[in-house]
Amino acid sequence: MKVLGLGTYPILLPVHGGQRRVSQIANYYRLNDIEYRYASVYSSTSYSPEKVTEGDYPYASIGGIYSEIPFIDDLGSGVFAASQDGAYRHFRTLIQGYQPDVIQFEQPWMWPLIRKLRDEGVCLNTALIYSSQNFEPPLKRQILESVGVDRDRVALAERMILDLEAELTGEADLLICVSKADAAAYKALNPRCTPLVVRNGAERPSETKRPPYGELMKANSYLYYVGSAYPPNIQGFERFILNSTLYGFPPEKLFAVCGGASEAIYGSSLYGPHAEGHGDRVHFFTGPSDAELAWLRENSKGILLPIANGGGSNLKTAEAIASGKWVITTDVALRSFEDYQTEPGILVARTPRDFQQAMLDVIYGKPLKLTAKQVRKREALLWDRLLADSGLAGRVLALGPVLDGKGAA
Repeated sequence: MKVLGLGTYPILLPVHGGQRRVSQIANYYRLNDIEYRYASVYSSTSYSPEKVTEGDYPYASIGGIYSEIPFIDDLGSGVFAASQDGAYRHFRTLIQGYQPDVIQFEQPWMWPLIRKLRDEGVCLNTALIYSSQNFEPPLKRQILESVGVDRDRVALAERMILDLEAELTGEADLLICVSKADAAAYKALNPRCTPLVVRNGAERPSETKRPPYGELMKANSYLYYVGSAYPPNIQGFERFILNSTLYGFPPEKLFAVCGGASEAIYGSSLYGPHAEGHGDRVHFFTGPSDAELAWLRENSKGILLPIANGGGSNLKTAEAIASGKWVITTDVALRSFEDYQTEPGILVARTPRDFQQAMLDVIYGKPLKLTAKQVRKREALLWDRLLADSGLAGRVLALGPVLDGKGAA
């Protein structure tokens, strides 16, 4: 069986959560004798040539609301691929050459392309999988409202995304999602669908490498945070960590802040005015490699998950839980991992005050010690174990002949 994945970012060099999830599913398919190929519409300002393949195609805004409203390039990507001659020929040629048995959408954005191809008689006998990473409408509303977009435009974008999700939910032969809450949202759109929940996982630890200035971080004494420049990451860090300032902590390097979120956090109105004082307590690792992140995580005492909003399921949560460290988390960050909220070492903070107290408790408390049984439960979130237990390959292989009746299985 041949599967073609379609998305809005390349996966050649996976960094952020969406890329990592797609890459892990691709590897899992191949281990189960399912051939997998992937292509995307991508932002050339975010991904340089060495990060893309010949299947990927650069996005250009088609104007109108897609240029007027920020943070909706994903919504515009499928429309771009369906309406622009060069992009449309690229994907039509790729699909006709590859002849996939299944097309798998990573998030709903590329559906307009396949809808047009089907209208033109292409891939009519190809099964469709909708692989959701979030129930998108409320998440997009939160992001747009947080940056001050006019409410009428927020409502328009939300409605367009809801229409897209509803249509694809009805057309898909299989729907995969990341949490029970998302599954309930899709069943509300289409009561006939039975989504398969495959939550996010963590990669097995591999090599570690001390990053530059890693010697500033005393082993088993600091708190680790990593996040992309995605707005909910910055907003959550501000609300749960910076709002109360960091002056209640000793002037030692107690916070390793890593990844794309670093620059925005450093420039935050809650950090900038205190940069000198907070600089005694925080070190920013702006572009660490996976091996350097693994070193920082392994040597930390606890991991921070200050997520205030968003949807889906967070890979960083799975990574934190599987690490065997103290985890200080919001209840939002535990979406899809609710069965771990009472596990030893998982501290759920529902307010900034609680989050601040939990950080102090971990900094001044003892290192976490887990039993073998507790370690095994946490390691169930490693991708290879999680996917092996998911039943996904069997559901995909069952799509060999396209289902006669439409509607997500």
